[in-house]
Amino acid sequence: MPGGRGARSLTERTRQALLEQIHDGAFADDRLPPEAELAVQLGVSRTTLRAALHGLEADGLLTRRRRFGTFVNRHVLRSAMRLNRLVPFSTLIAQQGHEPGVRQSHRVAPASAAIAEVLRVAEGAPCVHVDRLLLAGGDPVITVEDVVPVAWLAVPLEQVHLGDSTFEFIAHSCRTPVDYSATDILARVARDGEPAGLLVVDGEPYTELLETHFSRDHDVVGLSRVRVDGSRVRLSFIRRDT
Repeated sequence: MPGGRGARSLTERTRQALLEQIHDGAFADDRLPPEAELAVQLGVSRTTLRAALHGLEADGLLTRRRRFGTFVNRHVLRSAMRLNRLVPFSTLIAQQGHEPGVRQSHRVAPASAAIAEVLRVAEGAPCVHVDRLLLAGGDPVITVEDVVPVAWLAVPLEQVHLGDSTFEFIAHSCRTPVDYSATDILARVARDGEPAGLLVVDGEPYTELLETHFSRDHDVVGLSRVRVDGSRVRLSFIRRDT
């Protein structure tokens, strides 16, 4: 529903505003102001603020203690790239203190048998391939290949908007945004020039993520193949008892 998507977008903007203030050291002793005061500062309702705070707490970035307040877990914030949320890799790179950059291009190619099986389309169906090289301080650290069936596009090919992430590309160019992603995490060893584009020498390890992206109705809208130079950036999850 448009209203639900708008509310989620406002919560995400509030979350991003909080993250920027956290990184700028805006909160003395890493303690956030009371909710009523913070909501006024950000110009949002307390309901929206609580949703943003809850998300940051679920990611392990904040600790909320009743009668004591809300505190930044700075050691968690800086330790690694959090994969718990659907956010651009460029944002995660910035959260580690690096200057992010991206080089990208796109092309149309027929779906191979393996890709067609994942995307639930016919073999040979035309698909948009978006290739991204993400940089940290000018060094290549992550490669991403996004694949989306042309049939899912909401705009003509010449009007495709790549954005700066898989999620922005799909949100702006396809009929539905990504609601959630299923990710396989694989340990790989570099050999024969792979992974292309990264500074990983033969025999050294790297991480590969195979992601399938779903709509709110559980339709497959795309897939991504992500390769990460673990010697330069580190991936991690927060697992906690719910």
